[in-house]
Amino acid sequence: MTVPDADPLYLALTRIHPRALQVLVARFVAKTETGDGRSQAAFAAFYGVPEASAKVLLWRAVGEFDAALAGRPAPTPLPFEEEQRRADALCAALEAPLPPQSQELGKTVEALTSLHANASAIRERLARAEQAELSSPEYARETWLRRIAIVVVLAVSAWFYWQADLARWWRSSTAVEARDAGR
Repeated sequence: MTVPDADPLYLALTRIHPRALQVLVARFVAKTETGDGRSQAAFAAFYGVPEASAKVLLWRAVGEFDAALAGRPAPTPLPFEEEQRRADALCAALEAPLPPQSQELGKTVEALTSLHANASAIRERLARAEQAELSSPEYARETWLRRIAIVVVLAVSAWFYWQADLARWWRSSTAVEARDAGR
C-alpha cells in the first residue's frame, strides 16, 4: 500500500482513539531536537516506560492506525504474549534496512515510513484542526458551561461545608437578640 501524500494518513489519524494518535505523533511525527519523530529508545524515555512496554504501546496504536487506513474496525485485543511478540517484530522491521518478509508487516512499515516522511504536513494539519476546534462556537459554549458548573459545585460545596457553622451562628445570634429583648 503506497501512501504518497498526507491526506489519507491524516484522515486515518482522525479516525483513531486520541491516545493512539498521541502515541503515533510522539513516535513518528513530533518535532524534536533530532528531527521528526523519535527513536524507539527516545520514545520509551519520552513515556517513561521500559522499552518492552513502549513497543507494545506502539504496536497497539499502529494496529488502530492500520485498521483506520484500511477502513476496518479497530482490532480486538490479543493475549499479551502475542502482543509482545508482534510488537518486537514491528520494531525490528522499523529498524531493519531491508523490508520485512511478511507482506502485511511490510505494508504497515511502509505506512509508518510515509507517516514519518509526511511529518511536517501532518503536524501542520493537526495544528490547524486544533485551532479550528479552539475557535469554534461549540468549544466556547462548552467552556462557559464548564465554568458555570464549577462555580455551582463550589457554591454547593461551600454551603455544605459551612452549613453547620451558619446554623450555629444563626441560633446564637437569635438567642442573643431574644435575651436582649426580654430584659
